[in-house]
Amino acid sequence: MTGCADCYYGFKVLYDKFNMKGKFEVLHITEYLDRLIKERKLKPSKEVDINVTYHDPCHLGRLGEPYIHWQGKQKPGQIRVFEPSREFRRGTHGVYEPPREVLKSIPGIKLTEMYRKKEYAWCCGAGGGVAETNPEFAQWTAVERIKEAEGSGAEAIVTACPGCERSFKDAIFKKRG
Repeated sequence: MTGCADCYYGFKVLYDKFNMKGKFEVLHITEYLDRLIKERKLKPSKEVDINVTYHDPCHLGRLGEPYIHWQGKQKPGQIRVFEPSREFRRGTHGVYEPPREVLKSIPGIKLTEMYRKKEYAWCCGAGGGVAETNPEFAQWTAVERIKEAEGSGAEAIVTACPGCERSFKDAIFKKRG
């Protein structure tokens, strides 16, 4: 179990892709909490009156969907044709609902969605080494996502990725500074 979206992607997708997964279940903390809530083993009770929006981390959402193993060949030519046909990962089967379900289970929380969400969500700017190699672009990306969150009417952004959290905090600090 991990609370880090990047680690989730590594353990869930890359380990499977390179046949290193082993015989263990990989869960993000939001999946585990959602499971406990649905099994009635955990019941959030403290009321938190706030309107929030949820930011989908790239490595938990689009990139976090299961790896699809495929055996076959790509036919030669200008157009990519696979025999047998190949299913592609398009980001639609990532971890999107568990974090939202956990938020909805907290009394008083109102979840307001941003325009771009789930597999269409905008990146926070921190992933894939962007913050280290292109800090100005990362800052701009985070600021744009924060503007989108503000446009939703939410009072706070919630995310399930410490990298996204850091990116947003840095952007807000620089914006105020």
